[in-house]
Amino acid sequence: MSTSATDDLSARSAECALAAQAGYQDLHQDCRQTDDIPLPHGGGIVLVARCTCPCHTYIATEA
Repeated sequence: MSTSATDDLSARSAECALAAQAGYQDLHQDCRQTDDIPLPHGGGIVLVARCTCPCHTYIATEA
């Protein structure tokens, strides 16, 4: 079994991590963590990383 960033629940938002559980799939729509939030004046340091869940369209369009 291969492991990728999308398999790691710790890299997902709280909503998408819970949505991975049976019965909570509808929580994917509540995820708002779709962009990296940089640290102000941090020189490219990310304060909050975007969710890596494959339900987000940017995962499919990244190459």
